[in-house]
Amino acid sequence: MAVGFFFVLIRCRNYVRNCLVLWTAFCYTYPMNKFIVILDGPMGSGKSTVGAMLAEKLKRTALINEDRIKWFISDFKRSKKDNAIVRAVMIEMCKEYLKQGISLVVAQGFLKGMRPLSDFAKMAKKNKAKLLIYHLDAPKNILLKRIENRIKTTKVKAPIAKSRIHKNIQRWKANRFSVGREFQTDKVSAKAITGEVLKDLGKNFLR
Repeated sequence: MAVGFFFVLIRCRNYVRNCLVLWTAFCYTYPMNKFIVILDGPMGSGKSTVGAMLAEKLKRTALINEDRIKWFISDFKRSKKDNAIVRAVMIEMCKEYLKQGISLVVAQGFLKGMRPLSDFAKMAKKNKAKLLIYHLDAPKNILLKRIENRIKTTKVKAPIAKSRIHKNIQRWKANRFSVGREFQTDKVSAKAITGEVLKDLGKNFLR
């Protein structure tokens, strides 16, 4: 009992620390010439669509997500090992882009304790980059329909089992972050969300 309580305290302490790091980077005002836009959300929420629209409008910006990076591995497997490799590569790519003066749009789902946002909060603080966090979501039935349509119209290298899709959506909804703005993509179009993000960024970053 005592050991279990100790581990709960450790997890709570780490969670509070990560939230403080995130909030500091989110609210702090720098003389910024770079930015990090986080497009968080479950599968089918429209992250990739909004990310692509932003990349067309913004100068010196890299559109990053794990889905692009994982196929650099010729025989990528949906395993903990390969997923960890992909995430590590993504973090290093983001650090190097910022170092070279390139801003980031990261279209990627994040989860408390599993895919923390704190790495990007630290990058933003170190590089004096503006950090903007957006959560895209929709009712589960709409997410599933979008994913089904995507599978029908797009060549998928490694199809995901339906049970895993359900699990991923439920896990995101149960472990999502709350810092940042939220958009329900069944009610707000990708174009309108893109416009809001561009407005938040300001004209200095436009092409």
